[in-house]
Amino acid sequence: MTAFVQSWLSARSKVKERSFKERKEAYIGLLEAYHRAAVEGTDEASKNFAYWQMRCEIVGPQSVRKAIDEIVASNADRKGRSRAHEKLKISIRRDLGVVAK
Repeated sequence: MTAFVQSWLSARSKVKERSFKERKEAYIGLLEAYHRAAVEGTDEASKNFAYWQMRCEIVGPQSVRKAIDEIVASNADRKGRSRAHEKLKISIRRDLGVVAK
């Protein structure tokens, strides 16, 4: 029985670790693509951002997906963009369990 519990806990830990890595990779990719789209403003950079946005929609929780949508929607609104940035940072931190100091 103990071996079964240890095996189950180990498998569960591996799934959690894989999920964390997938989300972290998606968020880093999104932020890099977002930066590139802002700096370059090319069609290719926009498509790359859309790719990472889709990856985040697959692995991220509703709070992150909504924050990304607000980033996209606030393109012409500087104050809205600033609020969207803060919301995205908070959502990603919460999802990854990162405590900002």
